[in-house]
Amino acid sequence: MTPSAPKTAASETESSAAALTEAANDKALELAFLLASLPQNIRVPGAAAPPAVAVRRITEDSREVDEDTLFVAVEGLQQDGHRFIPQAVAAGAAAVVGSCTLARLEERSWWPRHARTPYIQVTDSREALSWLSAALYGFPSRDQTVIGVTGTDGKTTTCSLLEAILSRGVGVGVITTVGARIAGIEQETGLHVTTPDASTVQAFLAQMRAAGCGYAVVESTSFGLDQKRVAAVAYDVAALTNITHEHLDIHGSFEAYREAKFLLFRSLFHSERKPGVPRVAVFNLDDGSCQPLREALAEESARNHAAGVSTYIYSVADPTADIYARHIEYLPEATRFELVWPGGTVPLETRLIGEFNVSNILCAAAAALGLGIAPEQIQQGVASLSSVLGRMQRMDCGQDFLAVVDFAHSPASLERALETLRPLVAGDSGNGGGRLIAVFGCAGLRDRGKRRLMGQV
Repeated sequence: MTPSAPKTAASETESSAAALTEAANDKALELAFLLASLPQNIRVPGAAAPPAVAVRRITEDSREVDEDTLFVAVEGLQQDGHRFIPQAVAAGAAAVVGSCTLARLEERSWWPRHARTPYIQVTDSREALSWLSAALYGFPSRDQTVIGVTGTDGKTTTCSLLEAILSRGVGVGVITTVGARIAGIEQETGLHVTTPDASTVQAFLAQMRAAGCGYAVVESTSFGLDQKRVAAVAYDVAALTNITHEHLDIHGSFEAYREAKFLLFRSLFHSERKPGVPRVAVFNLDDGSCQPLREALAEESARNHAAGVSTYIYSVADPTADIYARHIEYLPEATRFELVWPGGTVPLETRLIGEFNVSNILCAAAAALGLGIAPEQIQQGVASLSSVLGRMQRMDCGQDFLAVVDFAHSPASLERALETLRPLVAGDSGNGGGRLIAVFGCAGLRDRGKRRLMGQV
């Protein structure tokens, strides 16, 4: 990105990140201290000791640089951040971190002649950005119980459910693709549809810690995981909703997409244990990826000689699961069912619509039960959540028909949305024969294959 580039949704988010930095971090740290936080595999052997430089901000956007800023050059999908090192240096960057050798930068004219700005080479600048950002804010996730939710569909709703469940008497922060809330207060995030950049994630976590939040719920997209935006987040719980046709343009294959999701579960083995906080993995038995991921988790556990990760399996109807639903009633005004778990049963009622929201509730409940939350608290939390922005959200403007807005962005999610609403269309005879009108769009700019599939639905 260049300093003169027009503002976009991404740059709005980056501007928000700069504001968050000011709010969450009011002290400068030595560059050497920040670099010491990098895992050994990211460091370049034999690198010279860094000079005494103070850093107050970290960014990958050259337009956000000033004299207290560490600029991290990251190679993106469309642009190589190393190209904008001259702009960062001209803006007075305190130092630059990148994955190219200095000789290669000079060869491409990506390093200004006679520049005195310190340059630190790493093996992976994208992952370095995550760890450096965490170090700048004092690794806030280490002081909170962090729940990560991933999957193709249902992540935002599941995060909102967990927020409602966990916030009964305890401060909770949540980061989703819709926005962020800290102890119930909405935060300005800019527009985005994936996990925010690493610096923004750490800034939000730092604000949550400062606000006394004991829990942080982080919607963890495959893109955010693959791009290592949450590599330095100390997760305690990893929960999966489902994995369907999506983002194959980025990951190349379904197997690679699933592997990106599994990075969240792998992270459970690579961060320090927090006293009194269990490690929990939650899988969906109704999803075809459940068994392969469970096997991968067992292999990861054996490889790391690690124990102590509890696995919870949930299902909408399969009684072989650890947690499942029975006696489900789908009503126009509510959904009721009985949650069955190893400790007994608990009746639940929700304003959320559809079977897939029953699945989302079970996912959130499994994560909460794994953390030792009482079923009565789950019951109260589920009942308190009336809607989620843009997720099967009822729109009431005084009209004499039901209107619903949903972020159905994949063939599977669109099909589930229509299947859910069909029984609620009563028709003149009351037998479900009324009209169901769908207005949907599919940009499909990165994955054009899903346009046809969504049209077929």
